[in-house]
Amino acid sequence: MSALLEEFLSDLERALKEKDMLKILSILNSSEDIDDPILEDKEASEKLKLLIDYLRPIRKLPNSRKMVRIENAIDMIDRYRRWFFLSEIDCSSGIKDPETEIKFAKGVGPSRAKSLKKLGIERIIDLVWYTPRDYEDRRKIVPIGEIIEGKYTTKGKITSVSVKKLKKVNVISATLTDGVKTAVLKWFNQDYLYESIRGLKGKEVIVTGIFKRNMFGSLEVNSPEVVPYDKNFKREILPIYSLTSGISQKVMRRIFRENLKYGICKFEEDFPDFLKEKRKLIDKKTALYGVHFPKTLYHLGESKRRLSYEELFYFQLALAMSKQSQKKLGGIPKSIKGDLAQKFLEDLPFKLTNAQKRVHSEIRKDMESESPMNRLLQGDVGSGKTVVAQLAILDNYEAGFQSAMMAPTLILAIQHYRRMEKLEKYGLKIALLTGSTSSSHKKKIKTALKNGSLDIVVGTHALIQSDVHFKNLGLVIIDEQHRFGVKQREELMNKGKLVDTLVMTATPIPRTLSLTLYGDLDVSIIDEMPPGRKPVRTMMVPVTKSHEVFRFIREEVEMGHQAFIVYPLIEESDRLMLKAATEMYEYLSKEVFPDISVGLLHGRMPDNEKEEIMEKFASKEFSILVSTTVIEVGIDVPDATVMVIENPERFGLAQLHQLRGRVGRSKYQAYCFLLYGDLDEDTYKRLKFFESTTDGFKIAEYDLQIRGPGEFLGTKQHGLPEFKFADIIRDKTELSQAREDAFELVKNDPELSKHEELYRKIMSKYGDRIKLLEVG
Repeated sequence: MSALLEEFLSDLERALKEKDMLKILSILNSSEDIDDPILEDKEASEKLKLLIDYLRPIRKLPNSRKMVRIENAIDMIDRYRRWFFLSEIDCSSGIKDPETEIKFAKGVGPSRAKSLKKLGIERIIDLVWYTPRDYEDRRKIVPIGEIIEGKYTTKGKITSVSVKKLKKVNVISATLTDGVKTAVLKWFNQDYLYESIRGLKGKEVIVTGIFKRNMFGSLEVNSPEVVPYDKNFKREILPIYSLTSGISQKVMRRIFRENLKYGICKFEEDFPDFLKEKRKLIDKKTALYGVHFPKTLYHLGESKRRLSYEELFYFQLALAMSKQSQKKLGGIPKSIKGDLAQKFLEDLPFKLTNAQKRVHSEIRKDMESESPMNRLLQGDVGSGKTVVAQLAILDNYEAGFQSAMMAPTLILAIQHYRRMEKLEKYGLKIALLTGSTSSSHKKKIKTALKNGSLDIVVGTHALIQSDVHFKNLGLVIIDEQHRFGVKQREELMNKGKLVDTLVMTATPIPRTLSLTLYGDLDVSIIDEMPPGRKPVRTMMVPVTKSHEVFRFIREEVEMGHQAFIVYPLIEESDRLMLKAATEMYEYLSKEVFPDISVGLLHGRMPDNEKEEIMEKFASKEFSILVSTTVIEVGIDVPDATVMVIENPERFGLAQLHQLRGRVGRSKYQAYCFLLYGDLDEDTYKRLKFFESTTDGFKIAEYDLQIRGPGEFLGTKQHGLPEFKFADIIRDKTELSQAREDAFELVKNDPELSKHEELYRKIMSKYGDRIKLLEVG
């Protein structure tokens, strides 16, 4: 079977790195099978022969010389790719303003311009950023007899064309043969293609598509792309663009091929040479062209790597400068004896885990330093982050400063307030400030904050109003940070001077995402659960067996335990066919559990009513709480041992993990039931993964890969930059390298005074993120 040159070199490089002599010689002997248009270039052919001849005698050489030759050959392959696997765009002729309206571009006109506009292409420059969704590799032409199943490009002659008119579908069929084997080509309800396909009868054609075996074992391909095999056919990699009505893939490719250079050629190479050399990056124009029309898969890979690295580097440089600017301004070094924290620890009915001790030590060290603390505290559900926050507040109070704790929802703010009330025995004065706090009480709280008679305020967005002033704010704790915009975080930090900031999140964040989202924060992770906690047993149960789950709930309630039953919507939706919490509450309280007290909690209730319901559930006035996802974060009911989630497929895995975390917060065994209906294969697999682990970090990584960063975070207010090329899930290596290079650069040149061009670029792109925090 013939091979492409890059396949041959990849196999050879792998064998060289493995130092497998037999494999090296076997691959060298297969060089006669290479069939690649690159070798039509005389120099490329000669250089390949030099490489092969250099390696042939390797087996007979002494071991030391073998190793030298292997290293040299790997380097030769790398240089060979750089010479012959990249294609540069020709910018020598024809200049057109890239800002020109797309209707004036070659081959477009007013009608096609309307179609392109639907895709967001309004100017020639927009073509550069409209990247292909996939690619079609037509370099390798596989004989029909060697096709198994999958996507192939093959060559043959069309010997017959026919049309079958069935009840609801018209089928065009054509027989393709290469003289030995045959395949059937089919098009459904595409009558407009009949004449063009019939016109190819008796001619040699190139066919690209997904080939499958039918029930009789014959090879078939539906809706393939067929082009005449003539002097115009070129063996190449073609882009596949997302389309809209009124424009075909063939026309789209032609528009890009004829106009792309006017957009790309305007770009000047402005990326630092020392970074390009260090990371072996190709130039920008070659990369931009390679994303659309790569000469090889190597060209495509290197193009994506260059463009992703550049975007990630600029962003990481902005984060490094942001971190540096905060250090430069300085924080408030605090004198902490640790007496209060020690007394608090002695009063606790349990001992801290080693992870909690380590994290508290990191936070205290930050608070004592000259630089303001900017730390992210991560921990899985139930790992004990609140205790660490309480210790930080006690240290801050002992040093003579006020603390503010900000939560994204009223329920969570109330929960935190209740926990912080326990600190009053150590002399701290605490208040709760939310949107539902009465005007007179708000006024008292604000006065107390301003004159310093209040030590801790817990609240929601009400804390960041312009009329909230602190006498001596020293610590800000923000819970569930990704629910706040970056701007809101800054506003609260500016209430004091350069206050210490601790960001807590109970939603584990994969490393790639935290490096992007919280790249200017130091990270502490509580990676150990309190002893004695039993993992929650999770089970997928078909909705047809829900009566068994309800019977189990009854048994748990009879033992003095409580249960949550969660539904994903507030109101009935015909479109989604989901049960509403309100409707199910009526059914459960009257039909299923008429003798058990059942409560209802949903997002549309007034704040005071929500608070009342939660208090009743916490004090066991209700044994069962029917709820929507307002209970996702922060509810702490130790006697709750059962979590039932209806329609679990409607939630992301991270959200399901949060819901599951509402139970299992005591010594009792807890259970989580996922009541599911009809599921597709992917959803079933996703839920089975969730059932198999209680590790929040594993779940978050899996969820991130499936849903992508924006959906994973659940809001557009997540502070993630808009990348044109970079993908933080795919480009983990580039992200890590970009971060390393950016932070090293700022360490050696904090003001970027030796890199003025870089400084200008960063300030224009990310100036808002870098701006120094206001003092006062």
